[in-house]
Amino acid sequence: MRAKIADYIQRILYEMVWMGITTTFRFYFRRWQRANYPKLKRNTPTIYVANHQNAFLDALALIMSQDRHPMFLVRANIFKSSLAAFWLRSLNMMPIYRIRDGIRSVARNDEVIEKCVKILKKGRKPLAVFPEGNHNLHRYLRPLQKGLSRIAFTAMKESDFQLDLKIVPVGISYSRHTKARSDLLVNFGEPINVKDYVTLYKENANKAYNALTSEIENRIKPLIIDIHDHAHYEEVERMWLSQKTCKPDMLKELHSDQRLVNKIIEDATYLDTLPEVPSRKKNKLIQLFGFPVYLYGIINGFLMYFFTDRLIKKVVTDIHFYGSVKLAAALGLGTITFLIQTSVVYGLTGNLFYAFLYLFSLPFSIVFATDYRDQFLRSGVLVEPTSDYLKTTD
Repeated sequence: MRAKIADYIQRILYEMVWMGITTTFRFYFRRWQRANYPKLKRNTPTIYVANHQNAFLDALALIMSQDRHPMFLVRANIFKSSLAAFWLRSLNMMPIYRIRDGIRSVARNDEVIEKCVKILKKGRKPLAVFPEGNHNLHRYLRPLQKGLSRIAFTAMKESDFQLDLKIVPVGISYSRHTKARSDLLVNFGEPINVKDYVTLYKENANKAYNALTSEIENRIKPLIIDIHDHAHYEEVERMWLSQKTCKPDMLKELHSDQRLVNKIIEDATYLDTLPEVPSRKKNKLIQLFGFPVYLYGIINGFLMYFFTDRLIKKVVTDIHFYGSVKLAAALGLGTITFLIQTSVVYGLTGNLFYAFLYLFSLPFSIVFATDYRDQFLRSGVLVEPTSDYLKTTD
């Protein structure tokens, strides 16, 4: 009975948090595009598999960019506290155990896989997995773990190989991983039909695991920027960013970037220089007339910025979580500070209309102030090298 009540409360929390995240998400990103979303029936057993660069933001990017509410498999060590476990399960997340979590913990994966199989057989919810096993800001795909293939074939076996299971590869790309008002592209690939591998699985399970894992890897790579020359990663990334051009359609921009990256890797002369990433052109009229709005936004966002900065400095030790914490702070601290400030305005004016007008202006003015600061008071770079982020934590 207690488990059912907890499950009911978690579902209510999920819907409430979902509404807040939806609004915050649209303000957090400057551009956000979903590309090539597959047309599958709503009850089709589905596993979304994506690259993993940006901690919880990757999960939110996937949730927000498809029409169903997936169950996520995430590493078990973040479930250690009972409070964290409650909230994570409220957000449709389940723990998956790794060898580093201990042999006894890994044994618990059988129970997790059993739950996954039940979810897939029902077909109501898809699964979502980041098969690289952990996150990394670098713009390339790391080797995939075979646990995903084990889940897929277990589900097929328990349905007498009749389950119409699809694995949908997804590429998630950020222009600036740790910054608000960056660009996000969620690029879906052609679904993989797991039935195509059943014959091989019946012959040799390990070969089937390897073949399916390899196919998933080959399907994800064309969906992202994959700087596979790891030995010269920084040089390639900076050379690409120094020559890239932004396009209105982010998918076309991705394809252009992929061609450029491959050309740079094939041409050894790029190693001779390490160019600066160019800034975008500054519009003097917007800089002049937008300054008062910038000041208004900075004043209104001061409390939220202040507490977010303190929170990150005290709590976050892994730069991969910066973006996730900033978005969460915008939702939580933003809501609290906005209500406090609106109450103050109402107390000073005694006019409910002015108070609501002020409340409405808050997110828009803060977004404008953030864009203005990035363009005119800082570097103005729209796409940042990941090597710069990682150097700050050395």
